[in-house]
Amino acid sequence: MNYLETIKNITKDKNKRVENLVFLVILLVVLLIAINVIFSNKDKNSNNTSSNQNIIDNSSNTSSNTQSELETKLANVLSQISGVSEVSVVVTYSQDSKQNVAYNTKESEKDGEKTSEKSVAYNEDGSKKTAIVESIEMPKVEGILVVAKGASSVDIRSKIATAIATVTGIPVYKVQVFEKQG
Repeated sequence: MNYLETIKNITKDKNKRVENLVFLVILLVVLLIAINVIFSNKDKNSNNTSSNQNIIDNSSNTSSNTQSELETKLANVLSQISGVSEVSVVVTYSQDSKQNVAYNTKESEKDGEKTSEKSVAYNEDGSKKTAIVESIEMPKVEGILVVAKGASSVDIRSKIATAIATVTGIPVYKVQVFEKQG
């Protein structure tokens, strides 16, 4: 049978025509709702991804500040050692610091199946949202390089390396000390 003939046969009977139109309208409404749900879920996922990216950006700024603070503190302390001056310190890390954020967990049970949904917990201050941070994992120090005036003797190099190992908790062999030119 041809499709056009089928449509003509359906439209001949007025009762069938009304029923088919109602069915078509209901089908279109269901289709529109389904499309709306699908696209709204994609928008929510993209918003969560962008907010998580902001959290990551903020943590990298914090970690670089903390890393340069350690270098500055070490340089200041080492320059106070007798015979040592003009100290430069470089610290290498295995990774950046990591922020562990708090999550809101929503659990539900439907038809005997348990589902849970996690979302990042925020503090809202006016129009600004900031993630709630549970803990911050500081980066692991891999090695330290020190260049200082007065570090020509083995005794002073040993004092510098021991001081750094004590402060940072790394072994002495991961600290290199050199004499500064000039």
